[in-house]
Amino acid sequence: MTKRIIASFVLMAILFGCQEQGKYEGQHFEERKNELSLLNAANDNIERAVVVEEKMTIGAIGDVLLHNRVYELAETDEGKYDFSPMLEEVAHLLEKPDFLMANQESMPGGVEIGLSSYPAFNSPQEIVENLQDVGVDMVIGANNHTLDRGMKAVNSALNFYDEIEMDYVGVYRNTEDRETDRIVEMDGISVGVLAYTYGTNGIPIPQNHPDVVALIEPNRIVSDVANLKEKTDVVVVHMHWGDEYKREPNQEQRQLAQTLSEAGVDIIYGHHPHVLQPIEIVENDVNDNETIVFYSLGNFLSGQYFDFTDIGGIGTVEITKITNGEDVEVSIKNPEIIPTLVVQENDLYRVKPLESTDGSPITGSTFKETIAHTLLYLDEE
Repeated sequence: MTKRIIASFVLMAILFGCQEQGKYEGQHFEERKNELSLLNAANDNIERAVVVEEKMTIGAIGDVLLHNRVYELAETDEGKYDFSPMLEEVAHLLEKPDFLMANQESMPGGVEIGLSSYPAFNSPQEIVENLQDVGVDMVIGANNHTLDRGMKAVNSALNFYDEIEMDYVGVYRNTEDRETDRIVEMDGISVGVLAYTYGTNGIPIPQNHPDVVALIEPNRIVSDVANLKEKTDVVVVHMHWGDEYKREPNQEQRQLAQTLSEAGVDIIYGHHPHVLQPIEIVENDVNDNETIVFYSLGNFLSGQYFDFTDIGGIGTVEITKITNGEDVEVSIKNPEIIPTLVVQENDLYRVKPLESTDGSPITGSTFKETIAHTLLYLDEE
């Protein structure tokens, strides 16, 4: 407002000066008026430029891999399945992120085609609906068990996702479905999501469904990322990778993380090892991009009983977008893993916060040790 008042005073002084001295010719006077008009317009724009700050928290949980010993305990007297009692003690944690993703590793093809467990999984569809009820917004379908029961299970699962309006990525009906961008827009922030797997346990990709599951093909991933980078503020990639039951990433994981960082990926969520692996901030010299990498989120809900496989994590990050006129700055910070524990008690599997549970992990690993392990690489920086 002050600048506008000063400009008015200048204009008045010029007008009075012209009248008293008669020194300004008409053309010169009009030029000065135009200059002052532009100055006033610029001042108006400065006053109207409002700095807008928007925030969003996104998160992901690890493997939902339903062995028969898990889903049999979820069966109701009516022959349906209800997993909600297994999730109720972590529901308050799952509801915190604005957008939450889950790695649905066992394909929920439903009872119609026959439930099955390891090595070829097919799960009750109710698990997806129960996850949705406690805050899951998208399921990840790219993993080594995607094709365990063939296209029949895949199509049944995708039909159910559509029926309950659950978003999915990494598994697709056809090429058109795969080429449809997965973009989430919330609170003025847009997030693009991709997902890939190292393979499908030796099961060949059907010739008539070449894009049913997205495989880790670096060149195609880089192309997919470039496409989303043009349309979104943040790009998230889920990678089904690594060695099972290993608590630290292998060299291939770290090399792929570097490749994805150079491609412009902002956040990587890893799956498949079935145990928690550390978080790392990956930097590169190609584009000065920093990528937050959760190498593995472990098991969220499964019947596995090997060392550390009963511990999973809810991995979250905070996204902040600041818009100042035409300038936009997006920052991603505060990566965190909240450890969870799967316990079997009273003829029921339950997922609990590791920090507050009375249960004891298979290895006796404490909450403190688990947190220290997830932050191992961050503490080195």
